[in-house]
Amino acid sequence: MNSVRAIVGVLVLWSGTAWDATLTWNANTEPDLAGYRIYQCSQQPCTRASANESLLTTLGKVTSFNIGTPSARQYYFTTSFDLAGNESSEGNLATITPTGAPPPPVQPPPMTPPPPMTVLSAPGGLHISAVQ
Repeated sequence: MNSVRAIVGVLVLWSGTAWDATLTWNANTEPDLAGYRIYQCSQQPCTRASANESLLTTLGKVTSFNIGTPSARQYYFTTSFDLAGNESSEGNLATITPTGAPPPPVQPPPMTPPPPMTVLSAPGGLHISAVQ
């Protein structure tokens, strides 16, 4: 099975203060296609291996899904699966950010270990050393 064609767009429909978001993607054309799965995450990384994802829904051979009105930033990706249950890799990540949602948290820079310290000896046998 080829991987799902990536989510190609997010269609946002609104009326007054209410709005809905719809995920759309290109159809998988393989003859044994059974359907699609939509996953969502509230934080990144957002993949099936990240443990941040949850299965939102399993669909048949449709190429869109209305996700409603999220109250906070959400991330979505789709996969396709065949009649034998084999699942493709993730499609592109789509992000829905409602108006007024806070910006995503800034990731701190990676920690670097401190430089090695020199062991000093003082009179009387006192030693100062670094503990890692």
